[in-house]
Amino acid sequence: MSLDDIPIGLEGTYSILVEEEHVPFHLRGTKSEVVSTPDLVRFMERSAFLSLIPFLPDEMTSVGTKVSLSHLSGTPKGMKITVKTTLIQRDRMRCLFIAEIFDEYEKVAEGTNERFLIITNRSNEKLMKKKEMIN
Repeated sequence: MSLDDIPIGLEGTYSILVEEEHVPFHLRGTKSEVVSTPDLVRFMERSAFLSLIPFLPDEMTSVGTKVSLSHLSGTPKGMKITVKTTLIQRDRMRCLFIAEIFDEYEKVAEGTNERFLIITNRSNEKLMKKKEMIN
């Protein structure tokens, strides 16, 4: 497969059990132990990322550049979450996905994830300057 084969409508899924590490620190040990919004974003990005892998040559990957998420309902620790992403737009190296996230009871979030396809070992002058600042 190649980049040209990435179809509009490409779907990805990712499922995970909500564990202690996914609960915001300030809610741990309370009656409100639910998955955090940042973790929902991470799960959404993972679903979109994984769906692209079969189409990318070894020297390429995708990186998230924009996210939007509405967290509609809490999911308690111990319940499974399933993310479904669908590619709705593609412009050269830009991929835009919509996402729906469900727990075992209902839809708990929805959003979008924009990703760019990049060459992993490509020279990046701006990044190199930043790295020099920390050395």
